Amino acid sequence: MPLTLPSFSYYAASLLFISADAIQKKTSDGAFTWPYLAKRSFYTSLVSIIATIVIYGFSTIPSLLIALQIVGCSLCCGLGLFFYIKAINNLNFSNVGSLEIIGNVLKQFSGVLLFHEKVGKFDMLSLALMSFGCIYQLVFTPSLRDAKYVLLSSFFWTIGYILLSYVLKSTPTVYWSVPIMEVTILLMSLILTIFSKQRKELTFKKDWNIKLKSNLFILIAVFIYLASLLNNYAFQQLPITTINIYQLSMMPIGYVLSMKMFSERPTTIEVISFCTGFAGFALFIYVHN
Repeated sequence: MPLTLPSFSYYAASLLFISADAIQKKTSDGAFTWPYLAKRSFYTSLVSIIATIVIYGFSTIPSLLIALQIVGCSLCCGLGLFFYIKAINNLNFSNVGSLEIIGNVLKQFSGVLLFHEKVGKFDMLSLALMSFGCIYQLVFTPSLRDAKYVLLSSFFWTIGYILLSYVLKSTPTVYWSVPIMEVTILLMSLILTIFSKQRKELTFKKDWNIKLKSNLFILIAVFIYLASLLNNYAFQQLPITTINIYQLSMMPIGYVLSMKMFSERPTTIEVISFCTGFAGFALFIYVHN
């Protein structure tokens, strides 16, 4: 399979997302999730709006219908981000990455339920392998019950990005999709922060150097903007099956990088979970290609 510009875009986006997530794990430690997302999304919205206007201008703004469809997808992705932040605050960073493979199981079931796709015997075996690690940790490992956040995150991100892929294929450019998504997540976070009576958490805590934390949020915003732009371009240009293959190839890289960044030592259960999930994903891709 030749590596085209969309292919390189996906890999670059993946590395940028890993970097942004590592910083988000650090900056969100001990914070309430919705107020944290509101602060994080303020910076990502600001950076994405300014960059898009300066680089691409207003001529590339999508139609109102397309913009509303992106907003709907963004609401799903926003919920996915909410549960993801809760997951990385309660689990090893490397373990979150390995458990996210459950999203591919959800993606397959959504295809069966929504598009009446057929499931073969090898599909069932691959889905069982991919599900094993997450289910085992949810049921039999009390210290990892927070794996439910990975399950919820994967569910909302899977639905959001499947729908976003269809929306982006109907528009010639993806430039304004990032600001629309980030502003949607910002507004959603602000509204839910107010309703959860956590408004005072919108300010930085005194135990943090405010200038340092602001700089980290700006860095997150730059990484997220570039990653989202590259990722949306890849989803616009590539079929979901191809993206699945690239996702499989990134799994070992992301797993090792996350362990190095946080000096994590995976347990035997986590290693088995990763290996069975990886094997199931590989079998699924082999059967469908």
